[in-house]
Amino acid sequence: MRKNLNVLSTLSYLLGSLLLISTLSIPGANADIEWSGIYRIEGNAIHNSELNDKGRDLGYGLHTLLLRPKIVAGDGLTIQGQFNIFNSAGYPNSQLGQVWGSGVNNGSPQNSDNTGPNSNAVSDTQKAETIEVSQLYLTLNHEYGQLLVGRAPIHFGLGMTHNAGRGLFDHWYDTRDLVGYKFIVGNLYFLPMIGKVNEGGLNRTDDMTDYMIQVQYENPESDIEMGVFYQMRKAGDQASDAPTPAAANPGALGGVGALNDAELDTKTVNVYVLKDTERFRAGLEASFLSGETGVRTAGGEKVTYDAFAVAAEFEFRPEASKWKYGLKAGTASGDDPTTDAKFEGFIFDRNYDVGFLMFNHPLGQADFLRTGVVTGDVRDATTNAVNSPDTEAISNVLYVAPTIKYAFSDRWSLDNTVMTGFLGTNPIAGRSVAKDFGYEWDISVNFNPRKGVTWVNQAGLLFPGDTWKGGGLYDSSFAYGFSTKAAISF
Repeated sequence: MRKNLNVLSTLSYLLGSLLLISTLSIPGANADIEWSGIYRIEGNAIHNSELNDKGRDLGYGLHTLLLRPKIVAGDGLTIQGQFNIFNSAGYPNSQLGQVWGSGVNNGSPQNSDNTGPNSNAVSDTQKAETIEVSQLYLTLNHEYGQLLVGRAPIHFGLGMTHNAGRGLFDHWYDTRDLVGYKFIVGNLYFLPMIGKVNEGGLNRTDDMTDYMIQVQYENPESDIEMGVFYQMRKAGDQASDAPTPAAANPGALGGVGALNDAELDTKTVNVYVLKDTERFRAGLEASFLSGETGVRTAGGEKVTYDAFAVAAEFEFRPEASKWKYGLKAGTASGDDPTTDAKFEGFIFDRNYDVGFLMFNHPLGQADFLRTGVVTGDVRDATTNAVNSPDTEAISNVLYVAPTIKYAFSDRWSLDNTVMTGFLGTNPIAGRSVAKDFGYEWDISVNFNPRKGVTWVNQAGLLFPGDTWKGGGLYDSSFAYGFSTKAAISF
């Protein structure tokens, strides 16, 4: 047993006691249960996703149901959760949804049991899918603020770093097992939190813990909100499991021979400001990542983080007009493959998208964005394998994406987005890689037949630049994709 209770255990005990005392004063009442959620179905087809004209296409469908119960257990006492039904077997701990056409033989027939009832060829049913619980937390409201306990969603600012995945077609989410208390003072609140990322062995000092504080100002009269989110993640030398290079993920931390045998101590600071009115919306968020990753190089040096990113959003909504004009722009630092002891790449949350193809779906024949440390995706000149859904993220790039929207009626609208990007840091050691990612043109037709129902049909045309050639190693040819997706929210 541990000699001393750690900080989290002590705080959990104190807050648990506070919760017990508080609930004793709540008058007894029958619990009311409210349900909300999203059912969605999607189809995606991308031609020439490897940009090499070898005829390899990426096509898949998804469907899922997200149920979010809300139990009002008493005055100010609420229990909330999220059930992921038909969740992805290939991408657990996501809300991607199950692939359309999941057979009883879950895998390639030549590599798995295909006898009797496990054969797709003779089956007359589909594989039974899973139900996962991704959130379960309690909130207690009273005159001084709000107590928050449980596995809760984390969201901040524009969602570039902390993103709870509450959009209609968001496939990922951020959660923590945490204890926090929100102190509310007028339009300002302070929310200190302690989150247990991993408990590890109950009798060992191999835990991983987040120490977080969010300070937020929200003024509904001026339509302004702004805030700061500070996160410090700490773990002992037995707890770090940061990705180290292997055949399955060569773009990970520390270079060949790296080991997870150091303490992890990282710091992430996000700041943002947003003004959202009837006529326009303007927001800006910046993030800075530093600290030690818990990895040592083969030479014994500690691998550190030193990364930053900025995201800006703007939308102009003229009065009594069917037109809207928008812009997304930003930058994220990129990792230098020649510096094994430092990872300089900032990787956006995978829910934060600026386009349909680029920086959303894995493309090309190499990891030019160097996001494999997070996504695990591998592309190389030997296999040219792109076999993933929208796992890609923004990193190592300066991007600009203007949008024009036109509403034909209350139900029908058309969006046009043109996006371009410029490479930050050379991602291939020993090669001179061009900066031009090229251009993408996305066209979306949106149909909202009734409240809570959305159907989106999208086409993306990618005119790749010379970045994708990798300094003469690879091809860079035209690609296009189509997507149709519908969501019912309730």
